[in-house]
Amino acid sequence: MATRFILIRHGQTEWNRGAERFRGRADVLLNATGQQQAQQLTAFLAHEKMDALYVSPMQRTLQTAQPLAAVHKLIAQPHPALLDIDFGELEGLTQEEARAAFPEIMVQWENAPGTVKFPNGESLRAVRARIVGLLDELADKHAAETVTLVSHRVVCGAMLCVALGLPLSAQWRIKQDLACLNLFERRDSDYVVTLLNCTAHLI
Repeated sequence: MATRFILIRHGQTEWNRGAERFRGRADVLLNATGQQQAQQLTAFLAHEKMDALYVSPMQRTLQTAQPLAAVHKLIAQPHPALLDIDFGELEGLTQEEARAAFPEIMVQWENAPGTVKFPNGESLRAVRARIVGLLDELADKHAAETVTLVSHRVVCGAMLCVALGLPLSAQWRIKQDLACLNLFERRDSDYVVTLLNCTAHLI
């Protein structure tokens, strides 16, 4: 039996507005635009079948999920596998600051992301491993159900690479805009992707 997944990237924060900063495990909040995006997502998905809702344990993902949880009468369940990648020593830096402080790491991250392990942080390979485990867990637990996941850009991209059968090196080939929506199904051990990076609800 298939498990259907609705995958959402969280809304805007002050750290991904203007001079974008590496967020990772920094627990930044949605700004006013991000809160509006959460309401727009909820209106768009108000009549969608939804049996369970899992979120990264960060405030920005919880805030994005809370309106959905209220409408669908679900509990937004934090799951550590949905946490953003740990950027380690790069957390809180702008892109320019990171290029100045860690030039080799930044070249790798932009051109060969699958080879990077951030100083005192995490690798994309480790993120992918926990995503595979999560999808196996939820497919078993929610057979023939629709599961909504709210996470972060890197995690969403890595999850979609898994669903599309793409390698770690393909991470930046899948765009994930703020508050975007993706749909895919797990059928036995195979995946079918039906929607990528939809932002029609934000227009």
